[in-house]
Amino acid sequence: MTTPTSTLRRAAVPAAVRIPVRASGRDALLVALFGTLLTLAWSWQPSIWFDEAATVSATMRSWPELGLMLQSIDAVHGLYYAGMHLWLDLVGYSPFALRLPSAVSLGLAAALTVILVRSRAGRRTAVLAGVAFCLLPRVTWMGTEGRSYALTAALAVALTLIFLAAWRRGPAPRRIRLLWWTLYGVVAIVAVVTFIYLAFLVGAHGLTALWTVWAGRRRDRAALSSFLGWAVASVAAAALVVPFALGVVGQSGQVSWIAPISWGSWNGVFVTQWFYLNRPFAVVGWALVVAGAAVLVRAALRRRATDPPVPRMLARNPSLLAIAVPWLIVPTLGVIVASAIATPLYSPRYLTFSAPAVAILIGVALDALRRRWLIVAALVALVGLAAPQFVAQRQPEAKQNSSWSEVAELISGERAAHPDETAAIIYGPVRQHPSATTRVIAYSYPDAFDGLIDVKLKTPAAQSGGLWETRYPLDAVTDRFDGVDAVWLVTSDKQDWRPSVTEKLAALGYTVDEEWGLTGVNVLRYVR
Repeated sequence: MTTPTSTLRRAAVPAAVRIPVRASGRDALLVALFGTLLTLAWSWQPSIWFDEAATVSATMRSWPELGLMLQSIDAVHGLYYAGMHLWLDLVGYSPFALRLPSAVSLGLAAALTVILVRSRAGRRTAVLAGVAFCLLPRVTWMGTEGRSYALTAALAVALTLIFLAAWRRGPAPRRIRLLWWTLYGVVAIVAVVTFIYLAFLVGAHGLTALWTVWAGRRRDRAALSSFLGWAVASVAAAALVVPFALGVVGQSGQVSWIAPISWGSWNGVFVTQWFYLNRPFAVVGWALVVAGAAVLVRAALRRRATDPPVPRMLARNPSLLAIAVPWLIVPTLGVIVASAIATPLYSPRYLTFSAPAVAILIGVALDALRRRWLIVAALVALVGLAAPQFVAQRQPEAKQNSSWSEVAELISGERAAHPDETAAIIYGPVRQHPSATTRVIAYSYPDAFDGLIDVKLKTPAAQSGGLWETRYPLDAVTDRFDGVDAVWLVTSDKQDWRPSVTEKLAALGYTVDEEWGLTGVNVLRYVR
């Protein structure tokens, strides 16, 4: 016989609002494997590019040297660099090893998305949302990127799950509520220190909290208690993060390349941000996002008209609509407003952590098709739309037209053909990045350049306190060519050093032996 008390206890945490980790575990694992393996496919083919070279430069130095660098630049990525330092210390550096953590983080984000959606909707919706996440062109890009973007997406979903778990404990004893909101604050700090833009996600959770309290038919203490828990945890986390934030602001010159907000920024919002360079996918994706939101609005209105009032002792739980929409809008709008009134901060890839919200609404829209054949057809269509961009992302020069792997392969092959000669190298400018030289190619593919004499090197990057090395003028190091049989020049094809270097090396007895033109880079070999 069921007693009123036992019924009440079961109702206190209804199945519809649990975080069903065990129930959805298999689905989450399968989606995670799908996303990880999909992302890993041919991920080693694209050449390393400038941003990934920054990760390599930062992590392939000692811990004191890394700490020195973060005092002057890239503190915003400091925690990520520390994690990658540990990883590469463990497995050694290679382009594949550099990108593997991002693929795993993508799989984790996909799995957590399935679990999150399953806590508010049916199994099919959850799986569809997870699969849609894995197919988003921005997501298939971030999983092959040796940067923190995939990790930020995983942290965003994890923080949202903790927010929901803490919220539903509104009726619980104060000690339990305190533990959960403390956990939320701690993870929020970790997320923001990993990438400061995740602070906007905490703001999105605040809007979700307000939305949920407002959606209640009457003011209930449990919901207000949960809102207060979020407010206290967020303010405490913000106070602890202030020193870090001030340090990041002090280094804001490193993002001086970001353009001010303009009409062109809207292309970033509606196409590049979550759909990368895939306009057809963007059109269909946004149609599905709007349809998914409409489905959730309609369901909310129906529930409001038919459901009995929530008992005062229960916290009304955030709906999928109240979770996804703020997550989608608040970070983007927040960064754009900050860019408009303060300093340019908006770059589409920095909002990658909102991609799970896009996938949630797409999953809801797909599930609303109801008939299995329609859902399968829609998924096949999404795969077809995603395929061209997926293939393009895995071409050798996919990342900013970087041909660095080809340069390294060329130099490696030519050096193997002349094994007995003593060779030096002159690193010239690198296209689009005036603060660095083409030595970034050597950081990215060190084996090809091992043993070459860097005649212009003044202070190695690891000792410079910055990301890159400092250099002498060529005229100041002519004595370093003593005993050198051959000299390599690797320079940008835009800032072309070939005439000036050829003239200066001619005075030392060198003539051009061979010359190669690759995408964005000229390579010359001199002999005497």
